Amino acid sequence: MPKRKIIRTLRVGNTRILTHGGHHSKLRDPYHLVLTLSWPGFFTSLVLVFLALNLMFGTVYWLMPGSVANTHDGAFLYCFFFSAETLATVGYGVMSPASIAGHVVAMIESLTGMVGVAVITGLVFARFSKPTARILFSRHAVIRNFEGGRALMLRIANERHNRIVEATASLSLLRLEVNAQGEHFVRIHDLALIRERTPVFALTWTLIHRIDDKSPFYGLGAAEITAHHPRITVSVSGHDETMAATVYAHHNYEARDIIFDAHFVDIISESPEGERIVNMTRFHDIQTETPHKEPQHDL
Repeated sequence: MPKRKIIRTLRVGNTRILTHGGHHSKLRDPYHLVLTLSWPGFFTSLVLVFLALNLMFGTVYWLMPGSVANTHDGAFLYCFFFSAETLATVGYGVMSPASIAGHVVAMIESLTGMVGVAVITGLVFARFSKPTARILFSRHAVIRNFEGGRALMLRIANERHNRIVEATASLSLLRLEVNAQGEHFVRIHDLALIRERTPVFALTWTLIHRIDDKSPFYGLGAAEITAHHPRITVSVSGHDETMAATVYAHHNYEARDIIFDAHFVDIISESPEGERIVNMTRFHDIQTETPHKEPQHDL
């Protein structure tokens, strides 16, 4: 009887991956796992590890009657608290090892606590020191009439409102295609931008890809574009002046995120006093297409 294959399902972003055989667990790469956790998840994990270690060492003390003094008839809860004090190297002095075995276990636990503090300090520093960008991406990308042709547009903004110098952006299209032999595969197309670099990215930036005869969207209607299950990936990088480091951000747009024959609402205006106003409350808003509508200038 043939051996049955175990099918496992993994998820990377919006993609499901079916695998069988060996499974690469995230626990085999704990450093990467810890750095990718959210802050609530990170601190929750620390608390769970702390409780697990104390439960383990507390059980060892509890299984050795007389190993810890002043534990009130060897109650497990007192053994647990003694473990917490030892692991944190506090040592209040009320409870203390009372046998050779107790001293040995306390010594091992103290060493575990010192190493743990060093590891946690390094992880917290690594998470805080990792440069990150706060780039806001519009919820939708639009395909609209633009300068006598068609164009794909999306809008980004610097949420920190500081300066990202020498910022660059790139746009790529991933879609399912069939070649002449009838084989299905995913092809990546680079989408050329009218302007892919800006000396200073402070507030907003509209990325525009002209749909000409060199574009993979050329000559395709809305139904034909969405039929290929496209995914548009936008990447932005630059030097953050505040952190003095290179920052990076990316975002994906699926077929459902592309709106046809619409434009972004203007968010830049001027007050009667000549002051420029950027209304970020309408950053994601779009309207149906109107003739001769051009995008606002970037800041």
